[in-house]
Amino acid sequence: MCHRPLSRARLVLAGLLLACLAGILPVAGADADPWGDFPSMGFTDLTVADGLPNDTISAVAQDKAGLIWIGTFAGLARYDGYRLHQWDSDPDDPDRLPEIYVRSLLPLSDGGMLIGTGAAGLVRYDATTDQFQRISAQDGPGARLYSMMPARDGAGDAAWIAADDGLFLWRAADNILRPVPLRDAAGQPLNPKLFAVLEEPNGDLWVGGMGGLLRRRAGEAHFTPIKATGPAADTVNTEIWVIHRDREGRLWLGSGDAGVAYLMPDGTAHAVAGLTGPEGLAGRRTIRSMVEVPGKGLWIATDGAGLIILDPTTGRLRQVRHDPVLQGSLNGDRLRHVMLDRTGNVWLSTDQGVERYDPHASRMRVVPATPLSPMALSNPEVYTAHTDTRSRVWLGLANGDVDVLDLGAGRIDRLRLPPPNNGRDVRALVPLPDGHLLAAARGVAAIDPVTMTITPSAIPCLEGQIINVMIAKGQEIIAGSFDGLSRFNIGTGECQRFRHDAADPKSLPNDNVRSLTMLGDGRLVVGTAGGLAVTDGRGGFRNHRPDAGDPNSLSHAYVTGIAEDRHGRLWLSTAGGGLVVTDVEDLGGKPRFRSIRRRNGLPHDNIGGLGIDDKGRVWFTTPSRVGMLDPQSGRFTLLGERDGATLKFYVIRDIAKGPGGQMLLGGLGGLTVLDPDDDTAPPPAAVLRVTGLEINHRELPPALLPETGRRLSLDAAQRNLTLAFSLLDYRAPGDLRYRHRLDGFDQGWLDSGTRAPGASYTNLPAGDYTLRVEASQAGQDAPLATLSLPISIAPHWYETLWARLGLGILTILSVFGIVQARTGALHRQRSRLEAEIADRTRDLVAANARLDMLASTDPLTGLLNRRRFMELAAAEQLRAGRHQRPLSLLLIDLDHFKRVNDQHGHRMGDAVLRTAAAILSGAIRGSDLAARFGGEELVLLLPETDLAGAAGMAERLRQAFATTTTSLDGKDVRVTASLGVAAWRGPGESLDALIHRADQALYAAKHAGRDKVMVAAGVQPG
Repeated sequence: MCHRPLSRARLVLAGLLLACLAGILPVAGADADPWGDFPSMGFTDLTVADGLPNDTISAVAQDKAGLIWIGTFAGLARYDGYRLHQWDSDPDDPDRLPEIYVRSLLPLSDGGMLIGTGAAGLVRYDATTDQFQRISAQDGPGARLYSMMPARDGAGDAAWIAADDGLFLWRAADNILRPVPLRDAAGQPLNPKLFAVLEEPNGDLWVGGMGGLLRRRAGEAHFTPIKATGPAADTVNTEIWVIHRDREGRLWLGSGDAGVAYLMPDGTAHAVAGLTGPEGLAGRRTIRSMVEVPGKGLWIATDGAGLIILDPTTGRLRQVRHDPVLQGSLNGDRLRHVMLDRTGNVWLSTDQGVERYDPHASRMRVVPATPLSPMALSNPEVYTAHTDTRSRVWLGLANGDVDVLDLGAGRIDRLRLPPPNNGRDVRALVPLPDGHLLAAARGVAAIDPVTMTITPSAIPCLEGQIINVMIAKGQEIIAGSFDGLSRFNIGTGECQRFRHDAADPKSLPNDNVRSLTMLGDGRLVVGTAGGLAVTDGRGGFRNHRPDAGDPNSLSHAYVTGIAEDRHGRLWLSTAGGGLVVTDVEDLGGKPRFRSIRRRNGLPHDNIGGLGIDDKGRVWFTTPSRVGMLDPQSGRFTLLGERDGATLKFYVIRDIAKGPGGQMLLGGLGGLTVLDPDDDTAPPPAAVLRVTGLEINHRELPPALLPETGRRLSLDAAQRNLTLAFSLLDYRAPGDLRYRHRLDGFDQGWLDSGTRAPGASYTNLPAGDYTLRVEASQAGQDAPLATLSLPISIAPHWYETLWARLGLGILTILSVFGIVQARTGALHRQRSRLEAEIADRTRDLVAANARLDMLASTDPLTGLLNRRRFMELAAAEQLRAGRHQRPLSLLLIDLDHFKRVNDQHGHRMGDAVLRTAAAILSGAIRGSDLAARFGGEELVLLLPETDLAGAAGMAERLRQAFATTTTSLDGKDVRVTASLGVAAWRGPGESLDALIHRADQALYAAKHAGRDKVMVAAGVQPG
């Protein structure tokens, strides 16, 4: 047997120890999910690098609008899936946070938030003013507030507050905080240090703290200590940090150092095997929070033991801990809070940032490789999968490794092919009639699936060959390598070799064999790097290659995959020609190959492989995605992060099924288990909402943001709008695509691209508009959500219909009066009247020109606005392409501009922008286009300028920014700039792509320390 040098006993012992350190350890019960024991990979994090004020998170909450609030040890933040808004503290400003340490959060029905601090008591955020109000009361909490829970109050919002110095009740109706006496039935005071509080629907009140669990029944004024006996006594009778009532009526209790227990409705206390007491999974770590996740059990956050997931029905426990090897594992083991949002996401507060887990992204799951779990793969590179008759999953890995996943036994057997078959990727696992399994790597080895013994060099004629693909048909083994095709008969030992011969048109089209399939009629089809070959029944091949003169020929020579469907069609995947389909019956003559490419809706033309499932659907892989084509409807489905896709590269050569009917896909990063039908319930519907709005550069408070369908009415002076919007389900925001259109203004849809979704308009004319926004998943046709926002802008008095009619009537009457009065002198005055009319015509032309200028320029800087710039830049791009002339683009971002606004005020910020615009205007030619692209970002298009010239211009501008001072009210400010430079690659590159490359260069300049010029990679057209 060729196992690793470590003995099986030592492997098991080490694996169990490591599982306690990282990963998921099964403790009790049976799991219906055969893949449930494998390490979790599905957490996405939000950290200081993303804009959080601090990585140590104490609380997470979701407000009325659906935005996520995050309390940290050093400030408060609000998140819409793309943008983080921070609040820091200022104890001297009554409208700001009095302290940076935010311990707890409770959403309010008016869109505001109740905030518990570490030492400054209770604070209320007012969403209508974007201000904070400190709530104080006589004998109110002056120390730490541990938790807040909703209280029943017919007059509005109310909250119970558990604090260091007792229990308090806050009511929104009077905004007063009242202490609640903690006394027993005899009037004796009870321990006031509380950590948890919960009010039942019937009015009963539970509190937990250093004195254990207390209960006040509805209508009573005293509290009764709850004492338990038996296995749950150590948990119930000690300090209680968490109280949670589940859907089945159980009251769950989390303790400070004795794990978890629960009370039944009849009051009896119950222990949980493996979780109750200091010897359980949590050890003596404090239980900090609990939440029920539908279909996923009870999630328990611990302060140092990671996340524990309990299935209350079976008693099965799983422990999820930080694994430094796995991308997507839990970021830290110290959890302070766990929260379920309205769209089903689970948010966890850790000491390394906020973690989000999407239980609905379960269509694709990854079995990863990590040395820190016994239920992880030996190698992250998976090239082939096979499920045997005992429902074990065999995986061919890199470096000659073969892993055998016995899901029923909860075990992985690890094999390594011996010399001379070792050291290469195991690309094929083929079962034989006698039960043995052939593993193809460097040559072929045979594995006994019972004893796990390995026979090297099982097919001598293939020894030394690097096998790419291998299949079996009865007694015949067919293998494709870089050295052609081999056919080996097990019974006779006969081995035939087929190679390319340029002098023989019936030989293989290329020696690099990439795919094989045996048709239903017994013919062999071979996909090579140089074309497709079909056996002709006479020892040769009928070859098919691309022919530029024949539109029905093969679209690309490199055939990566082959599959026959039940309708007699042959499907091919190609490395550059998309998918190809033809009729099997035509392969003997001149078949008509029909290609399906990106222009037909295929997400990518480079297809790595394909397979056909039981329903006739064609599954395929692109460089970073898995897709499916339904031949009946012609519709594509592209799976992404919202489905659980986390790998960067997938491998599929045929449909391999797991024990539960799932598809098994290889990849660089682990084994992907895919549910082809996805019968799980869809997540709750998410809302596409406006999450930020600036009117004339003034931000509106959250409570005043318009909701979809409700009209936004602006007065005549409010002509500049900047909107932020987001689909508030937080599920893989990078997988979403947004586009918007302002009906009545925009000519078509505008894509947000890779930027945070939003829209900006300047100098909008008076009138009625409708902003329409769509959010879609990449690769899907129908939008996930839409937004419709009517907008009305009132006209100035001189823009009203009555004013214009009055002016017209007055003009007509004046002309008529003049004509009547001067009829006799008409001929003498003709020349004078003609001159007067000409003057008025010029004035009208000038006025129209000014109106056009106002609609095309930024009012603050005088530069072009973004819309006008994009129109002119598109025209300039067409001219450059038509005349084959160079074209370059600069993106400029003022460094630390927010600091200027914060320290010197918006007037100074406006002055700095005007200075920057003056520098830009003074440095450009008449043919150059300069615009304000948004905020502190400027853009410059340089026709007739190559990359070197653009880089020189950028450096001169950088020096000018660095040496120019802006003065206002006696204060001087000097602001540097970071510049990104990109040269147009030619007609094959869109304007958006050019801007994107310049933007990437700009971000590189920012990351390099600012006050830098960075040039994007690219080829300057000749």
